[in-house]
Amino acid sequence: MGRRALLHVMNDHAIQRRVLAFLLLLPLGVMLYPALQWFRVTETEQDLVRLPQRLARLRDLPDTGESGREAAMKRKVMESRARQLEEELRFLEGQRGSLMLRRALSVAALLGAFGAFVVGLGIVLKIRIDSRRAYRSFDYLLEHLGASFDAVSRLLLWHIGLLLTALSATALYEVAWTYTHWATHGYVALVFTLPWWGAIWCTAWLFFRARRELAPLEPSCVDVLGRVQTRDDAPGLWRWIDGIARKLDVPRPDHIVVGLVQGFFVTSTPVRVEPQQHMLSGRTLYIPLTFASVLSQAETAAIIGHELGHFSHNDTDHGARLSPLYQRMQQKISVLVRQDEDKPSWFNRPAIWASVYYLEQFDRAYLYWSRQQELAADQVGARVGGPAVCASALIRVTAVSEVIDQLLADPRLRGANLIQALLEQLRRTELTLTQETLEHTIAHPVDTHPPTRTRLEALVASLDPELLRQATRKLGEAETSWFSRMLESRPRAA
Repeated sequence: MGRRALLHVMNDHAIQRRVLAFLLLLPLGVMLYPALQWFRVTETEQDLVRLPQRLARLRDLPDTGESGREAAMKRKVMESRARQLEEELRFLEGQRGSLMLRRALSVAALLGAFGAFVVGLGIVLKIRIDSRRAYRSFDYLLEHLGASFDAVSRLLLWHIGLLLTALSATALYEVAWTYTHWATHGYVALVFTLPWWGAIWCTAWLFFRARRELAPLEPSCVDVLGRVQTRDDAPGLWRWIDGIARKLDVPRPDHIVVGLVQGFFVTSTPVRVEPQQHMLSGRTLYIPLTFASVLSQAETAAIIGHELGHFSHNDTDHGARLSPLYQRMQQKISVLVRQDEDKPSWFNRPAIWASVYYLEQFDRAYLYWSRQQELAADQVGARVGGPAVCASALIRVTAVSEVIDQLLADPRLRGANLIQALLEQLRRTELTLTQETLEHTIAHPVDTHPPTRTRLEALVASLDPELLRQATRKLGEAETSWFSRMLESRPRAA
């Protein structure tokens, strides 16, 4: 599930509002309670100053010389009031240690909540500033995407930790107050703090949950289903691809993997080939049998030229660090979302919101630079057989990919030979080119391409009828046999 699938459920603006509420408004709301506690302890400390003054004024009242019952009643009232003040003063003087503790706890809670607000503001500003700088500089995006994500994850943990500190200090304040007022039924106050203790438990659980879910991103590996074709296994295939590389003056792949359902791609990311569990390092070219069986050799050469063009622009060296990293971020969010769907919990939500908000802000920069790389690689592919052949290959691959998706979704074809089903389907019907097809994006394990229409507009001036007829032609023998013969070109022993 990619970020757009996630945002199909969660609106961008809704995510932004929730992130801002969690990072900024929640700490401000938490600050209100310790602010009240600070006011309470300040008032009590001021009573320690005011009570002796009031007591002194009562004792220093001048003797008016009055006598009688009314005068005696006044003296008794003043003496009673003085005794009350003395008792209050003794009680407060006995609380000096508790007052110091409660002041420290209220200040700690205020600083914790305010610190969470500052960290939350820092998270928002960092994401926005980094994403804008990444849009202006590909090198900045390349160097800072992973580091920025890890930094935001750490800051989010600090944010939750400071909130937990503020809530804990606030609750301990009430414990200290209850301890000193136990004799006057102060324990009743604990009943009113039960929701606060619940908030502490929830925040602590959220902290440990986020610490686990937002761990630093691990190195990536691309998993593919296919077979490694060595130079000994398919010398004809290697000679052909070496010829394309020489013509374009681009680096050759170190490995070729022939698979089934994924699209053409190259990567410098480590590749794990299933089911043999082969681990490949260096430059790897992946060729899918589904597409190679329905394209002409010239069209396939244009596509491979496009892929090898990434090597000439060092895109795969960049992609080994950038695109897989971006994919891992999306996968991390997908795991969080699936966990939340299986077991709905608010403990998952802040990590999901922050991660989706992060990717939403960086999407513009990532897609911009990804598009530039793909368009540049298209120009390299066009040098193999010309822009028209490259455009025809692009249209045909896009249209065929929709047919493959339909076949894979058909429950009647489960367990059937996908290649045979695809060939039969394309022999019976012509491919169609719709507006949806033109807006289609071709995805592979380490990237997502720009829409087909954008790539075609950069290749050819217009989609003339002959180009469309060629790209959507019915399947013929020329398309279905050449690649098989190339794979079977292994020399036989005499």
